[in-house]
This record gives sequence, structure tokens and C-alpha cells, in this order.
Amino acid sequence: MKSRKVILFIVEGVSDKNSLALILSRLLKNEKIEFHVIHGDITTRTDTTIQNCIKKVNTEIIKFLNTNRFKRSDILRIVHLVDTDGAYIDDKLIKEHNTDKFIYTTENILTSNISKAIDRNNRKSKILNKLWSVSSINKTEYRMYYFSCNLEHVLHNEQNLDHNLKDKYSDDFVEHYYGKEDKFLEFINNSEFSVKGNYNETWNFIKQGKNSLNRYCNLNIYFKEYYDNEKEIIE
Repeated sequence: MKSRKVILFIVEGVSDKNSLALILSRLLKNEKIEFHVIHGDITTRTDTTIQNCIKKVNTEIIKFLNTNRFKRSDILRIVHLVDTDGAYIDDKLIKEHNTDKFIYTTENILTSNISKAIDRNNRKSKILNKLWSVSSINKTEYRMYYFSCNLEHVLHNEQNLDHNLKDKYSDDFVEHYYGKEDKFLEFINNSEFSVKGNYNETWNFIKQGKNSLNRYCNLNIYFKEYYDNEKEIIE
């Protein structure tokens, strides 16, 4: 039997992997599903720039290959899942607040350091724009999909979930949808947060107004393309 090709999902945190890995492996049965956890946001790292962001992603791919003893030719496609974190909002929507971290609402980003938040958004939005416009990295198909303003916002409607609760929420999510993956597809594809349109249109949408703060996701586009392709193969 021919070995299945790998779909590599690149995610920011362990809770992202815990929430999605088992469900996706049951949905995408014709390929082998693997996750690589970056442990942070590659688009906001101080050493990531618009000039080197593709190289930074490729470095993470190489880390995965070396750690798991896969070859580049084993990878069918790379699916990069990112949080938008309100990166595209107008600077005037960043408000001063007595806090040691960024607090997200559907209207504003609250922070004690407005200039730092503005700089973060400026760099992150440019890097996101660069990455979502790329169709391949080192000759491997690449697509980037977003959770806005973060994964917990989309999956749980919790915009500022306490870090200590992430494991519990991810476990509950898997328990809710395990064995009911069709319900997960319904949730991702047909919820109010499911952005309609093609890949480019969904990215243009999230850049408008306060959308990168609000609860939106375009992962539904990936499933539509995947199952449309499967249908074509069968036919």
C-alpha cells in the first residue's frame, strides 16, 4: 500500500494541537495528519520581519522534518493556523488601560503601552499579508488560515481565556466533537463566524474595520477545497 502523504498543520500552542489534531485526523482520512507546535506567534517575534518571514516558517518546517524523520517529499501541503489578534484595526482603536498584557474586546485592544501595540500591529499585519499571499514554501504547497481574534475566541467564544483554562477547554472541545466530526464541520463551515468567499476574499475581509478583533474564521475554505478535490478524484 502506498504511504499516505502528510498534511502538516503549523500552530502556535499545544492547546491548538490538542483541540484539533484528533478531530482533523478523523476528517482527513486519506492523508496523514501531523502537527508542529511553534510555542508562540511567529508573526510577532522580534526577529521576524517581512523580509525573512518565509524563511522563518521554512525553518519551523525543517525542525519538524528533522525531529520526526520525514522527508520534504513526504509533505503534501502545509496548513498554517494563525490568530489575527486585532492586527488590522485602526490605531485609534488601541486604548490605554492598566494591564500588563493586551486585552482584546470586539471594539478595542486595551494596553498600558499603546505605542508597543501599534508597532506590534504594524509589523504583524505586514507579515500576515506576506504569508497569506504565498502559495508555496520551498516548493511545498502552503496556505495560511486565521482564527480571529484567536482560536479560543472562535472555538469557545472566549476572547481572553485564562492560560490555565486552555487545556480544559481543548479537552472539552474534543470530547464534544469526537465521533461527531460531521457536527464539527457544520460548526466550522456554517456558523456566523464562518467567512464566506474564496481564500483571497476571506483575507481581504479580515483586514476591514474591526474584523480582526471580532469572531471570524476562514478554515472552512480549507475543508471546502479539500472535499471538492476528493470529489473530483472519485469522479
